[in-house]
Amino acid sequence: MTDTAVLEALYQYKQQATACALVIVVDCRGSVPAGPGSKMLVAEDGHTVGTVGGGAMEQKAAEKARDLIRRGGGPELIHMDLTGSSGHVCGGQVSLYMEPVLPAPRLIVCGAGHVGQAVCRLGTYAGFSVTAADDRQDILSPENLPDVHQVRACAFEDLFSQIRVDAETFVVVCTRGHAHDYTVVENALKTPVRYIGLLGSRSKKAAFFDNLRAAGFSDADLSRIHTPVGLDIGAKTPREIGFSIVGQLISQRRQNGCKNRNHTAGRGSFGPDGPDQAASPCAG
Repeated sequence: MTDTAVLEALYQYKQQATACALVIVVDCRGSVPAGPGSKMLVAEDGHTVGTVGGGAMEQKAAEKARDLIRRGGGPELIHMDLTGSSGHVCGGQVSLYMEPVLPAPRLIVCGAGHVGQAVCRLGTYAGFSVTAADDRQDILSPENLPDVHQVRACAFEDLFSQIRVDAETFVVVCTRGHAHDYTVVENALKTPVRYIGLLGSRSKKAAFFDNLRAAGFSDADLSRIHTPVGLDIGAKTPREIGFSIVGQLISQRRQNGCKNRNHTAGRGSFGPDGPDQAASPCAG
């Protein structure tokens, strides 16, 4: 298997948003099955492309790479003893560089008004893969949304039937009206998305929660909604509100990681309903 095949597979995995880890032999001493520069790509499901020597050593390396993917850690240098005392027969030692390649966390911004545009731009800059959704085709223009990865023009009630979401997806709800907000939140709660942020006031929260409970949602369901959304920074303008929302998104991502992918932990914590202060509900 050539290096080209490994790099082509890496490109394909990135295009498919598939988590993987690149493993490279960087040093070896004594008798080892592969020399420096040998490469292997390990997918989250255990599939491998390329080789770093085969046998038990490669299997152990693949297991370590998958663990690194699950933990969401940064690059690591792994030293492996291949002498008889460790159960191997090669007799040498090998150092492997392992680097996880994780897909960007997905962010769906529902509502492409002034606040939504700010969240889209800042979310992209912060490393999210951003989808902007609105039922107004004209507002989803490249001029308004120059950096998003995807735009989706559709009725809000149809949104989650058209966009793939999973337990690592973040959703921010900032449409132009309470009725649309409710539609998005109600439908988002029926999906496994990990974060639902709702722009609004405390009175809006109370009314929403009453209606959602009447619709059959439990307190556990409602605990997934972060509202009023945004960090307590006294934000007033749409851009400031965008900063407060994306700041909270980063904090949530870093505190808990995506599933078991624990990135560098942030400080402090947020309750299920977000921090005490909200971004202004008036700046849609």
